[in-house]
Amino acid sequence: MTPDDLRSFLAAYESGSIQKAAGRLNLSQPTLSRRLRRFEDVLGVALFERSPSGLAPTVYGHAFAQRARMIMTEMELAGRELLRIRDAVGGFVAFGVSPGVAVSLLPVAKRLLDATSPDLRLTVVEDVSEGLIEQVRERRIEFAVCTAPLHPDADLLVERLGEDPFVVAASERHPLAGRGPVPLAETLDYPWAMPTFRGAVRQWLESRFVGAGLAPPAARIETSSMLFLKPLLADARHLSYLPARLAEADYPGVVAIPCAPSMVLTRTIASVRLAHREPGPAAELVAATLAGAAGRLPAVRLAGLDERAEASRQA
Repeated sequence: MTPDDLRSFLAAYESGSIQKAAGRLNLSQPTLSRRLRRFEDVLGVALFERSPSGLAPTVYGHAFAQRARMIMTEMELAGRELLRIRDAVGGFVAFGVSPGVAVSLLPVAKRLLDATSPDLRLTVVEDVSEGLIEQVRERRIEFAVCTAPLHPDADLLVERLGEDPFVVAASERHPLAGRGPVPLAETLDYPWAMPTFRGAVRQWLESRFVGAGLAPPAARIETSSMLFLKPLLADARHLSYLPARLAEADYPGVVAIPCAPSMVLTRTIASVRLAHREPGPAAELVAATLAGAAGRLPAVRLAGLDERAEASRQA
């Protein structure tokens, strides 16, 4: 199995056509066809079903595609690392951060890295925690700093860095702002705009309403864009459920809305990487710098947040 074999397979898999794949690789169609046949012989399975209309991946082809992409990504990262060593240019790291981390930890870490490793090149991906962990597993990024999974699988190594409470958030001009604890039923009188998060946070949020005998809020808008949420919350009508550090650092005029029962959920912020994947020196440096930046963060001071009324603390 060679890199050319993998490139040929992925080109054919992604294009669904010998003609298109050959053009993409700058090969003749007969050459590509022979290469794919030879590769299938080596693997001992048929990766494609061939017909006049093109190529259709078999069950083996679909299964192999994910692994092939991982191998090619690893080879690309290894090549970059070798170039770094050869040219002494400081290294390259691709990692991910959740929105709250992007506005709280990342600026501090970037200043530290500028002082210690000015030639280090970074690719930073921002996404919700579930999306980042998927990218870690796909090896598109080396690690992620995000909300820790409640029950991490054995393939993940999770290192705790700090905590961040999630809160019901709204404009300081919202009718519910500045009051005492608001009954959950009253929050359902207003439209909700929610980040596109899944898993434990969403389940916990919905369980609080169900436990109070209410239907969970039906988000009128769901978005992965934290930028898009800003004007929605500024209109003094919408409610959302956000990390308090994100609201404090990046959403001027937004406050926490105390609720009864309490809707404060404290989650662990962690560095997450594959347990069996050893980070390179540059990745270790960036991860350690982010951990150091986490240790310097002050306590959250978002208006309206009363952590004494905290409802739950989850790992």
